Amino acid sequence: MKTHTLSQRMILFCSIAFLGLAADLWTKSTMFSILGLPHEAQQYVDWWVIDDFFGFQTAVNQGALFGMGQGAVILFRIFSAVALVAIGYWFIRAEGWKSLWLTICLSAISAGILGNLYDRFGLWHPHAGFTDQFPNYAYGVRDFILFTYRGHVWPNFNIADCLLVCGAVMLAIFSFRSDGSARHTKPLTDVPDPSDCN
Repeated sequence: MKTHTLSQRMILFCSIAFLGLAADLWTKSTMFSILGLPHEAQQYVDWWVIDDFFGFQTAVNQGALFGMGQGAVILFRIFSAVALVAIGYWFIRAEGWKSLWLTICLSAISAGILGNLYDRFGLWHPHAGFTDQFPNYAYGVRDFILFTYRGHVWPNFNIADCLLVCGAVMLAIFSFRSDGSARHTKPLTDVPDPSDCN
C-alpha cells in the first residue's frame, strides 16, 4: 500500500481549501454583481432556475445558520479563528493527515470557514463608505442560493455553507466509522484463557 507524507497531504489540503474558497468568493461576487444587494433587487426571487423550487436571490446574513445570533459578528470571528486553529492542530499534531478522508473533510470545512470569515471582516465591500451607507450589510455573509418547496422557504445560503455542511457530514461519518472499528478491535477481556481449563 502506498504511503503518503505530510507534505503531500498538506498540498492536497491546501489545494482543496484554496479551490473551495475561490469558488465561494467568485460565486458571491458574480451573483451580487448580477443581482445587486437585497435592497436593490426585486421584491421576490430574482432568478428562478426551476420555478418555485430553485433559484438565486441575494441576502446578507449578519448571524449564523438560519440567521441565528444576528449582530454577533465579533463572536463569530473568534469562533471561526478557534475552529481553524483546532483544525490545524488536528491535521498536523494529531496526525489527521494520515487519513485521506479526514484530509478532505477538514480542508472543506476550512474553506467554508475562510469564505464566510472573509465576509465577516467586511472585505467584500464594493466601494468606500459602504459600511456607513449600509450598516446592516457591513459585516454580514453574502448568501444567494435559494430553495423553496410548496411555500416553505429554506434560508438563503452560499458555497461556503455547502462546504461546511458536506465537511461536517463527512466528519460525522469518519467518527462513526472510527468508533465502529474501535469496538470491533477491542480485546475480549471476558473470554477465559484455555490454559486455565487444564
